Amino acid sequence: ATLPESVRVLLAQPLHDVLTQRTGWLLWIGGAVGLWTVGSFIETVRDILRRAYGATMSAPFWHYRLSSMGMIFGAVILMMIAFAAQVLLVAVEQFIYRLFPFANDLIGWIQVGRLVPLLIAWGAIYALMWTLTPSSYRLGRFPKWPGALFVALWWYGALTALPLLISSVANYDLTYGSLAGVIIALVFFWFVGLGFVIGAHLNAALS
Repeated sequence: ATLPESVRVLLAQPLHDVLTQRTGWLLWIGGAVGLWTVGSFIETVRDILRRAYGATMSAPFWHYRLSSMGMIFGAVILMMIAFAAQVLLVAVEQFIYRLFPFANDLIGWIQVGRLVPLLIAWGAIYALMWTLTPSSYRLGRFPKWPGALFVALWWYGALTALPLLISSVANYDLTYGSLAGVIIALVFFWFVGLGFVIGAHLNAALS
């Protein structure tokens, strides 16, 4: 519910199919393959940080992979809390507005409360960066919060601005046809990834 509409439409049907049509051992195999695949995202982030700090690998490949799979669960739980909080705050705002149209001050307070998902996202990204930063740069004197805050703001900005930009500047339906949703999803995730690279180099430069 918090992703850009084109990305949401693209992902909704496969998720629905998996949840309703796959059962038993096929679902477990799909989950295992998905966990391995998503673990590649963690490894990509680890590689981004390693390159930013000019560090090299110091542990076996399987050690990194196992830790990546473990981190996926924690990161997913935190991000689901952030997204759920955002959806809940929108619902509360609409409920109060319909029940008490004169309660403008309270609605303004709830709009400020939308910063809660941003803070949760910042915490999740900070934890991810702290865990994956090369060990010699994990000490307190090497700041990691500026890069995490930048990535959180960048991500939040992408969720807000990218749909408007796509709808007003580019007509992806005419250019890509049935692949428009895929292209928009790739653009969105590439944009988020770019913010993560900048955040990693920001932390490395400050260190």
